[in-house]
Amino acid sequence: MQEKQATGLDTRMLVPVYAGVCVIICQFFAPWATIPMLKRCRLPNTYSVFHSGELIRNIQTAAQECTRIEIAPLTQREFSGLLTISSCLKVASLLIICLMLLVIASVLIRKTKSKTVVRICFGFHLIYNLGICGLGVLLNLLVNQKMRRPNTFFNLSIHSEVLVTSWVYGQILLSVILLFAAGKLLTLRESYAPQMYVERTMHKDRRVSYRTWAALALILFAIPLVIFFGIYFLGDRSNIFIGLCIICLAMLPFIMVFEGRKPQARELLIIAVMSGLAVVGRMAFFMLPQFKPITGIVIIAGIGLGAEAGFLTGAVSGFVSNFFFGQGPWTPWQMFAFGIIGFLAGLLFHRNKWLKHTNKYVRLVLECLYGGLATLFIYGFILDFSGVLTMTANGITWEALLAKVASGFVFNLIHATSTVVTLLFLAQPMEKKLDRIKKKYGILEV
Repeated sequence: MQEKQATGLDTRMLVPVYAGVCVIICQFFAPWATIPMLKRCRLPNTYSVFHSGELIRNIQTAAQECTRIEIAPLTQREFSGLLTISSCLKVASLLIICLMLLVIASVLIRKTKSKTVVRICFGFHLIYNLGICGLGVLLNLLVNQKMRRPNTFFNLSIHSEVLVTSWVYGQILLSVILLFAAGKLLTLRESYAPQMYVERTMHKDRRVSYRTWAALALILFAIPLVIFFGIYFLGDRSNIFIGLCIICLAMLPFIMVFEGRKPQARELLIIAVMSGLAVVGRMAFFMLPQFKPITGIVIIAGIGLGAEAGFLTGAVSGFVSNFFFGQGPWTPWQMFAFGIIGFLAGLLFHRNKWLKHTNKYVRLVLECLYGGLATLFIYGFILDFSGVLTMTANGITWEALLAKVASGFVFNLIHATSTVVTLLFLAQPMEKKLDRIKKKYGILEV
């Protein structure tokens, strides 16, 4: 029997269309700048591109009438110049909207022949958003001059009076992706090889794979850079955006597991289930400060599913659970701390030949010991360090760090105790269930 594959617009070819619609919506509704000091004068502090003129007028109003802000008024020349720039920005925004409409029409009509149009349009969109970032820096330089503040790195980033929002940085990322991936997305495949069955294989233990090294590189370099970027350039209004970036980076090594085959829904579902259990476990003990089983479940995920899955489970659990406990500057740090604990658990215990021949009680003791020490020192130190970094105006000092560690030691000790208790009662039963699922369905094993 011969099966024919339908031809026409491939699903992935719709990605540039969706991206164009997203950009158009962002131009009309998404805020591109926020000025926190205007809150003191009861003026709007967040503005879209089409309200940039109102932003300039409110800065002038605050300088002239609000006694709670110590800033000199803009001169007539500066005020007129900024309004001219605002008008040019609106024209550029309308041009971007027209370019995105051109992208949508080109992809829907010309299909694979629209690669050049997509690249050119999103190239202009990238330049446009980089220009907005440059305008934000110039406006900060002017505001610092009017407030007689030195133009230091801190005053132009984390303590800046004019903050470019994460929507702008998100559109920059979107433009870069479409600029380089247009050729791949707009390649139409006429037929697909039918997949009649899934071959399940279980390979023997081997050394640390290259994808694990890639995950380690991301953990040590890429993810910390993303977190520091959020601190110094996005202020404390970037928690969800930075959290999503961390999840995307955490998914890269996990996706590499499927380099030789297509992922199955059941393989992705098990990560979602473990993340859900960790989130529910944290919510179930909300009445007990710091006594949360989330770290223990993340460790079990790392031990049973591997280092990459452990990091992804930890990052997702920290991100999702904070929708209930509150998002804030601590969210990216919690995601990073949970993730690295899950990653190290997979590195130490998953596919460890020596531990497989060890008595199960000895293995349980080692897992509990690791869970307690990792929670107390790794999670505790990362969160204490982040608290000093984000909450201290004078920067990091040894005195402030020691004071933070000392004040948080009891809370970290309670958290470590909860991790040990979780592993003591749940580690072996859950590991047996995970092993049974892996053997039955042949998932997450290469």
